[in-house]
Amino acid sequence: MSDLLKLLENFWILKEEDSETFYQLKNLDKETREFIAKNLGLKFITTSNMVKLEKVPLMPKEYMGVLDFEQPRDYAFLCLVLAFLEDKGPEDQFLLSNITEYIRMNFPDEEVDWTLYSNRRSLIRVLKFCEKMRMIRIDDGNQEEFAENSEAEVLYESTGISRYFMRIFPKSITEYSSWQEILNSEFEFTNGISQPISDIKRIRAYRGLVVDGSVNFENEDELLYIKRQKVNITSELEKHLPEASFHIFKSFAFLAISESYKNTYPDDSNLCDILLLVASELLSKIEKGEYSLHPTNETLEIHVTSLRSILEDVQKQYKNFWNKEWREKSLEKVFEEFLKFLCELGFAKLQEHGFVVIYPIYLKVVGEYQVSDEAEESI
Repeated sequence: MSDLLKLLENFWILKEEDSETFYQLKNLDKETREFIAKNLGLKFITTSNMVKLEKVPLMPKEYMGVLDFEQPRDYAFLCLVLAFLEDKGPEDQFLLSNITEYIRMNFPDEEVDWTLYSNRRSLIRVLKFCEKMRMIRIDDGNQEEFAENSEAEVLYESTGISRYFMRIFPKSITEYSSWQEILNSEFEFTNGISQPISDIKRIRAYRGLVVDGSVNFENEDELLYIKRQKVNITSELEKHLPEASFHIFKSFAFLAISESYKNTYPDDSNLCDILLLVASELLSKIEKGEYSLHPTNETLEIHVTSLRSILEDVQKQYKNFWNKEWREKSLEKVFEEFLKFLCELGFAKLQEHGFVVIYPIYLKVVGEYQVSDEAEESI
């Protein structure tokens, strides 16, 4: 796997977890560093125990968030826990009550009530995430007990890397009023050296391909740049990201990764199987003339009841290939999860009046089950 793909696949690489990869990436070659700075406009951060590529997308999408989180309050608690950890060095110990008191004192506009189960559960999700990311360790106690008892105590230890979790913004984050402003602020400075970026379009186009994985007609300027610079982009990607195959179509462009890679579509889950099967059914209906694509951007607008009907046919025909959990789910539950995942991946968008807009990239990868002579199924 190339060095760039390792940096893209991992939020960060810690020396204590994988020292070989840590040292390999800490000594990243000059050409790859220049590609990251010039074409992606991203920061490559190294410390004595961590390397990290700050991955800023062209367009934020739901799947880019913390998937373990359930509500905006989780993110607010995470920000406050990070602020609390800011002054803590490696091996500094602290108690759960220190965190709850800090959040109670600093949560904006209201005082957090820790007698509420929902608040305690929210903080547990955040602390588990911090532990998973190796920003804290538990020295003594069980944080799950906090869910049932607001007086439960846990002894934690800081690892000292939490200060590298958040990106450094050109100004206080409280001065931004939208995520668009935050993204645009990326181009006020470049790579931490306070130099104006000369070719924002190039960086946005490369970020769309390399960080987001695709660029569609909604980013018209970037897509046009990709089409015009196809030869150069292909050459750069072959050099720095050889696992990627580069595809351009009328209304979108995307990268497909040949290596085993975290969090890619499709994986071997039943939910991905369902998306592939529905895509196959939709494509078949388009080819038969039952549905038509938008002449300009190749999207498909379909009513949610029609989409559910297609999924119902897929469920009836193929549910025996699914595991017990998915076989026993009702049509409504399967459709709910299917539609949620479809939108999270950026393959579709819910419209008003019960319509769904399907983006053309979704229809580029389809699947079907095949039964061998030995009645073994594969997709």
